[in-house]
Amino acid sequence: MKSLFSFSVVPLTGMLSLCLWAVASVSWGQTPEWARVYATHESLSQASSEEDRMALHGQLMGLWEEALASGHAFDVDWSGWNNAVVDLGEDDERLLVFTWNVELDDRTQRYGGWVAHAAPDNALGYTYTMLEHDRNVDPQDDSRMHRHDHWQGGLYYAGVLQHDRDDPVYTLLAWDGADALTTRKWIETVEPRNGRVRFGAPRFNMPQGLQKRVVLAYADAVQATLRVEPELGRIVYDHLAPEDPSFQGQHAFYGPTLSYDGLEWRKGRWHFTPDLAVKNSDDNSPREYRDPSRRRRRN
Repeated sequence: MKSLFSFSVVPLTGMLSLCLWAVASVSWGQTPEWARVYATHESLSQASSEEDRMALHGQLMGLWEEALASGHAFDVDWSGWNNAVVDLGEDDERLLVFTWNVELDDRTQRYGGWVAHAAPDNALGYTYTMLEHDRNVDPQDDSRMHRHDHWQGGLYYAGVLQHDRDDPVYTLLAWDGADALTTRKWIETVEPRNGRVRFGAPRFNMPQGLQKRVVLAYADAVQATLRVEPELGRIVYDHLAPEDPSFQGQHAFYGPTLSYDGLEWRKGRWHFTPDLAVKNSDDNSPREYRDPSRRRRRN
């Protein structure tokens, strides 16, 4: 199954034993609501059938409502969770984004998640909004804003907080398993407002004009880099192109060209910068493009 994350699976003797282990393992005194949601995510990670995965996915929306309403979201040590969590800012500017995915047998994805934002006047210390995956929303549409109740889905795995004068601007990096032929990654902003959340704002100054998100779509058989370099104040990503010009526009045949483009923050916007010099870390080494059809034949 396609996954952005890797984790080890611990054999379980049942949901109750996992809940008890989860409570004992968290020093801040986990509530029963948090134990149940943790246990359900662990069960989801091990479910072998599509029917079981979707049943657990359906339960998680309600369980998360209960857990978030019980408090403690800003006290959790998220390093023990095998999920995508982005934690940005401090004090009144703190923002938490939690997302998960379910991969179906046809390699398409279903997503869930929530956004919590600091609210000192609230008894919880935060407000939260559940994200509702709308499969009719096109993740590759770079011209539209998407609301939390018509969310395009995706796993948010990294982010960066910048400021436009005194206003915080939260920018997220997302991964989408898409389908058996393509994978997507994208960059977009998230704005929490009065219990609502919207994704996508016109803050990306690209060669085509001002966009609300930057989307990378490429062959499932390859990997593409998209990461934040906070020390340089930029976001960098692989330049993508088809192996053969005749495949232009067919993203199942796109892959990295071994050059990099990026975005640099200036005056409240992200500005496109081509041909960046990037030093590859051990987990982001460049990979040669390989035709996915040839690779699958070898398998």
